[in-house]
This record gives sequence, structure tokens and C-alpha cells, in this order.
Amino acid sequence: VTEDAVERRLGVPRAYSAFAVPFAATTKMDGCAAIYPAISALFVAQYYGLSLHATDYLLIVAVSVLGSAATAGLTGAVVMLTLTLSTLGLPLEGAGLLLAIDPILDMGRTAINVAGQALVPTLVAKRAGLLADEATHDRLPEAAPAA
Repeated sequence: VTEDAVERRLGVPRAYSAFAVPFAATTKMDGCAAIYPAISALFVAQYYGLSLHATDYLLIVAVSVLGSAATAGLTGAVVMLTLTLSTLGLPLEGAGLLLAIDPILDMGRTAINVAGQALVPTLVAKRAGLLADEATHDRLPEAAPAA
């Protein structure tokens, strides 16, 4: 679905999007592996009254950057959350607090992942000269006539 939207609505040539979108879907999990574990680790630390130091923040950044490139989308959020919490020495019980609202958070994580998976190939295609300005304007949906 993302590949089709990148081709039809954003005007990225099929020869490029057929490689770039699946590659991004495999490796680019910012919502599951970068943003969610980082924010969740901050929440768990605050909930348990634990203070984080500069080295803890650097560990969060390192785990997030490496994890977003190496995490599978299906179980990425829980795996990366427990990895981040254990790396920082935070209580893993904090992950249980977040599981109650995880279905709601999952929708946001998925939206972030898909937006990034569509945006990056589009930006690279534009910078490489594969995407003409007219292509995006011609492909925008027509405005609905006023009733």
C-alpha cells in the first residue's frame, strides 16, 4: 500500500520505489525502535522517581539509532523497550505499565514508520532528479465540487 501511494500520489518512479520502499519498511522503524523506547524510558524513570544522567541519555540515543535500523516491525516496540530499559538499569515492570495503552500507542508508531518509509524515498528521488515538480502537482486529487 505504501509503495503504491509513493508511486501514484507522490510521483516516485516505480523502478526506484520498488526497491526503496520495501528496503525502508525493513530497516526504518523509527516509531517502534527509536521514539517509543526513548520516550517510554523517560516515562518509566520519572514514574519510579529515578534520575537519569548525561550518559543515560547518550545510551538512549545509541540504542535508538542502532535499533531503528535493526528492528523487525512486528515485535520491535516491546523488544526495543525492554532492551532500552535493561540497558539503562530501569525496572522492566515499567513495560507492563505501558502494555495497557499499547494498542493506542501502536497506531502512532505505525503512522510514524509509514510516514518515514514514504518520505525518505520521495526526498531521495527528488534530490536525484527522478521526481519532477509537475509530477506531484498532476497527481494530487481534484478538489470535490461544492454542493
